[in-house]
Amino acid sequence: MKRLTRHSIDNGRQRLGAAVDTLRRGDNSVVWAPQAGLRLGNLLYLWLHAHQQSAIGTPVVVVETQGMQDWWEQFPALRSLSVTRAEVRFSDRREWDATWLYQRFGVDFERAELRAFIHDVFADRAAGAVDERLVVNVRRGDFYGTEFEAKHGFDVIGYTTAAVERFPAEQRVLVVSDDPEWCRCHLGDHLRSRFRDVEYAAPDPLQNLLALASARRLIGANSTFSYWGAYIADALHPDVEIVMPRFHARMAHGTDAHQLDPRWTALAGFH
Repeated sequence: MKRLTRHSIDNGRQRLGAAVDTLRRGDNSVVWAPQAGLRLGNLLYLWLHAHQQSAIGTPVVVVETQGMQDWWEQFPALRSLSVTRAEVRFSDRREWDATWLYQRFGVDFERAELRAFIHDVFADRAAGAVDERLVVNVRRGDFYGTEFEAKHGFDVIGYTTAAVERFPAEQRVLVVSDDPEWCRCHLGDHLRSRFRDVEYAAPDPLQNLLALASARRLIGANSTFSYWGAYIADALHPDVEIVMPRFHARMAHGTDAHQLDPRWTALAGFH
């Protein structure tokens, strides 16, 4: 008997899946995201896609993945854009953009669609808070010291040093990071030499997102979490100044961040 290889099994499953999908003729579509591996920044693009498609009369929801329920509790509007796996019907169409993850600004979504989503999901929590400090977001975590560094790692110190030069000295600074101790050690001296008061936020995903969303002056990171903080701040507050790295990650289609609003200042290099 011929031994089945992993490749032949995977191909068989793909053909079976494609055949079954031809039988799914329901009116609703489900974004069939992986059960694990996506965090808030990536998930929000899926919910944005569901929101904008549903708004034009094509009902779309996102299947529940690991960690979603915590965000449903904080932002209840996200629950209406989601389904648990038990709630998915056989007739529901399945879709998944494995290449771009629905993240291309101006292609997968426009500014008006983004702002409509932000108003419906975040306005109740974020609209009233405005922070006049310069907010600096630094993404560390598993982007460094793991297998992800080859894809996402870049010169954080060089980029941050160049970015802060675009803002007046003598103002107050809030550093928001998943590794504030690294920021104190590697960025603290330069920040203290330029700005009169430097604070470090505790690493808490919800409070960190709200801190970015409240900023009128924001230096972001090559992170979807950072992009969403900037989207919310830009949508809810006038005269926002946002600086981001042009670099996002080393990918087959290039290194530039296709998520950036073209009105923001994007700094090239540092990778």
